[in-house]
Amino acid sequence: MKYVRFWLDKLNLRRSFRSRLGAAIATTILVFSLLLASIVGVISQRQAQADRGELLSQLAFQLAGALDRDMYIYYQEIQTLASLEDIRSPTRSLAQKRHLLEQLQQLYSNFAWIGLTDTEGTVLASTQGILEGKDVSERLWFVEGRTQPNVQNVHSAKLLADLVPNPNPSQDPLRLVDVAAPVLGADGHLVGVLGGHLYWQWATTLRDSLLMPFRHYRHVDIEILANTGQVLLAAKQNHDYAEADTDLRFQSLESFKAAAQGGTGFLLEPGFDNNTYVTGYAATQGYRTYHGLGWIVLVRQATDEAFAAARALQTSILLWGTVLGLMSGALTWWIAGQMVKPVLVIAATAERIRTGDTYISMPIFPGRDEIAQLSRSVAQLFANLEQQTSLLQQFNADLEAQVAARTATLKQLNQQLQTEIDVRRQAELALQSANQELQRLTLVDSLTAIANRRHFDQYLEQEWRRAVREHQPFSLILLDIDYFKLYNDHYGHQAGDACLRLVAQTIVQTIHRATDLAARYGGEEFAVVLPNTDAHGAVYLAETLRQAVKALHMSHARSTVSPWITLSLGIATCQPSVTLNSINLITAADTRLYQAKQQGRDRIQADH
Repeated sequence: MKYVRFWLDKLNLRRSFRSRLGAAIATTILVFSLLLASIVGVISQRQAQADRGELLSQLAFQLAGALDRDMYIYYQEIQTLASLEDIRSPTRSLAQKRHLLEQLQQLYSNFAWIGLTDTEGTVLASTQGILEGKDVSERLWFVEGRTQPNVQNVHSAKLLADLVPNPNPSQDPLRLVDVAAPVLGADGHLVGVLGGHLYWQWATTLRDSLLMPFRHYRHVDIEILANTGQVLLAAKQNHDYAEADTDLRFQSLESFKAAAQGGTGFLLEPGFDNNTYVTGYAATQGYRTYHGLGWIVLVRQATDEAFAAARALQTSILLWGTVLGLMSGALTWWIAGQMVKPVLVIAATAERIRTGDTYISMPIFPGRDEIAQLSRSVAQLFANLEQQTSLLQQFNADLEAQVAARTATLKQLNQQLQTEIDVRRQAELALQSANQELQRLTLVDSLTAIANRRHFDQYLEQEWRRAVREHQPFSLILLDIDYFKLYNDHYGHQAGDACLRLVAQTIVQTIHRATDLAARYGGEEFAVVLPNTDAHGAVYLAETLRQAVKALHMSHARSTVSPWITLSLGIATCQPSVTLNSINLITAADTRLYQAKQQGRDRIQADH
């Protein structure tokens, strides 16, 4: 505390301009250095987080694609084998058929068992003779395989559990994926079903081979789930799920929901252990003729692990920013002191002269910069001080006499000025009232008391420019009273004027937004300007206007479409841009109005 007080007294910020200037510049540099370091650190961390999320998303996508491609191969091989003459022909011996099945098993070691059944579901031939003579007619692969090739989802082994070796007995119970295809005779009739059981360990091998290039990333978990949320392949670290085929907790994850909708990407989301994870997700989509089973792949890594490097980078940037800021601040402090030193000399000399030291002269610094000019100006100022003092006293005496003489005149002038001000204020108020009335008359239609064509043009252009700036949709409705000339001819012009006023009032009462403008466009034609309104909203309002006018039940004996006054409406909607102008919108709305009239009137015509 003693040392802090010592340095504060030494800096003397209240009395030293040099200290204040140096402290202000140094503090500014330090603050901006820290701010820049923080911004760069945050940007770097976000980029690193996005890169890690994208990496996990790509891993999920690649594994989903690999699962589909491998399943397509097994799916095609079973169909190809089922189409061979040696399998289809009843003249081939069971030994020959068994030999073909074993050859396929040797070619694809992931097949745990391949078997050929008759049409009733009895196994005729199989690899190593396993299950020959057994009835598999209730197995789903056989039931569906009688009519079409099919793939059944992952399931625990039943009949084969003790008959075929388990590739990984220490971790998982034996689980299989069924692939089957119908065997058709030469006449196209079913003669049997060919089925194969794949070791699900095949998916584990795919996962491990995919993770091999990324083994330097710690604790990257990959789960493969059914589209129902059942765990088909758990992460290596998740021993809790090793046998939890029916665990459905993954259904609550946002990544699972997104993948189930066919999406691919990554999310930050909480895990089941209260940690936050970066989760890349993808779903199998099938490959060529294989339509897939909708398996969902989740690749997850805890954020503590995933973002460790990003946080370290942010800390390093902040640390170096602080160090550089302090060094820059210290250097600026010293430079400010050197720059201010001549000013301090001038200030000290001026203070001594002010206190009566007549033996000291003001130093003049060489050069043409501001400090040199200041030293010359101050020296000249003090050289002329006595002369200026004498002149100032004389000026003060003359000024007092002039002030006394002019005070009376000024008082009289103030009274006159106040009178003139009052008169002008009354004139300005009258002029302002007249201008307001004139402005109202220039913008309001005298017959209908709504906006006139001039107001419409100004408002349309103003809101169009606003829509261009704010990238908002824009709609315009042009509406016309059907057969209005016939109405005038039949009922007279006074009734026609009353009709126009009533329709105008109905339009104004129907629109509710302050930004919408109803205007008389010309004759019996009106316009409604609808800023920030899409086509759906414009059509809805137009239909409301049409119904509202029709509901007035104003008789129109000469109309051929209705006994009442009706409207035809044309709607145009667009996204304003610098390449378009409001004339295009008016032209489009006028075209739609013309189409509405051509198609029978009393209707709405909008953009398609």
